Amino acid sequence: MASFEIDSPETLQDWVFPWPTFDINWDRTALCVIDIQNYLADTNSGLIEMLNNHIPETGNYYDHRVQEIMIPNARRLIDSFRKHNLEVIYTRHGALLPDSRDMIKRRQRRDADAEDNTGRPAMWSSGSFEHQIVKQLTPLPHELVIDKNSSSPFNGTGIDQLLHNLNLETLVITGAATDMCVETTGRDAADRGYNVIVVEDATATFQEEHHIAALSGLARVYTQVWKTDQVLGSLGDSFDSKG
Repeated sequence: MASFEIDSPETLQDWVFPWPTFDINWDRTALCVIDIQNYLADTNSGLIEMLNNHIPETGNYYDHRVQEIMIPNARRLIDSFRKHNLEVIYTRHGALLPDSRDMIKRRQRRDADAEDNTGRPAMWSSGSFEHQIVKQLTPLPHELVIDKNSSSPFNGTGIDQLLHNLNLETLVITGAATDMCVETTGRDAADRGYNVIVVEDATATFQEEHHIAALSGLARVYTQVWKTDQVLGSLGDSFDSKG
């Protein structure tokens, strides 16, 4: 597979437009765990099982990315945010009603076509096993879990008001899929005035080139793109300095 690099001041030195810059107040920062649900991240169910049956090369790449990179790094981020008593906010994507009539018509057709083509829908409704957050990243009772039936929680949920109520100004985003719900959430949050960091090695999608393209577009205009270690280091340094 070809090697790709995310656009950055180091990799795109002739980029003439300003890169997104902002100061981070970690006390007003939340971790957003986007859609790390069984249908997207459990090896033996949902989309991974479907991909392994129909497109094994894609399934192998994505499953490895999820199990060996995204989930472990998301776990590290969650542990650190909890250690420092910072907000961890989860989203779950899927129909809110069992017959999916609350979804937009295009989405309803897409799920029906997916089931006709592969025997599996593209996603599952609230209350199903597939809709639940993976057990490795189970939310705590006091943590916010937002159910959404659109790619971005800023469409169709009250997340913007909730973030304001929690006095948050910066969002650190992990989750799936990079070029779908993660990218749409990052753009929407940035357009609403939030500082946004997308964590490259705590996100995943089905093809590497799509992962890189999505993060490159975000990095040039909307968000900063960091590695997990960079988040943990900056977060730890901030709290250590208060000592």
